[in-house]
Amino acid sequence: MILQYINALNASTKWRVVLASKSPRRQEILRNLGIEFDVVASTFEENISKEGVKGHEYAICTAREKAKEVYHRTTREEQEQKKKSNLIVISADTVVESFGNILEKPRDIQDARAMMEKHSNNSHKVHTGVCIAYNTNEKTTPELKHFSETTVVNFAEIERKEVDAFLATNEWTDKAGGYGIQGYASSFVKGIEGDYFNVVGFPVHAFSRELKIILDEIGIDSM
Repeated sequence: MILQYINALNASTKWRVVLASKSPRRQEILRNLGIEFDVVASTFEENISKEGVKGHEYAICTAREKAKEVYHRTTREEQEQKKKSNLIVISADTVVESFGNILEKPRDIQDARAMMEKHSNNSHKVHTGVCIAYNTNEKTTPELKHFSETTVVNFAEIERKEVDAFLATNEWTDKAGGYGIQGYASSFVKGIEGDYFNVVGFPVHAFSRELKIILDEIGIDSM
């Protein structure tokens, strides 16, 4: 169980947890775990080349760069304010892999339509890369622990008028692969193989497992 570790982490005055994401879905998932955290959205441009890179590798690389950017920026800001916290920075990046192509957030409604038509009556993979950056023994260079989780999503056939109605909701905006499984698109999903929360954008079980290892390492004992 991770709960007793989270209680000890929240009670600590030494550690500050930062979520490097403005995603309301990731914020809700962390809050549901009981973690107290600040939000510092990453400014990383997410411009890593997809050439020759597998979907889960791309997600990990992007999550790692987000974590590093927020870690170093937050550290500088604390130094300027003469504050000192030991940081735990959590970042994530979710992509969809369909027919070997990495799909991120749609550029526009035409891009979203193409994605939904590709999903229709097909399966695709959802990869989420997670990186946890933290410092130990007063080190300025963070330790980086990263991992990925993959879930297979099976879509039913979607009629054109259903695609039109879905696009009219604007729910496709800001969603990897052009949809959110927790929203209107849930009616298109026949089933999944793997972690549901991974498709939402944050693999809770895998994260809890890795966070427990880190908390043991840095001396946050279970209560």
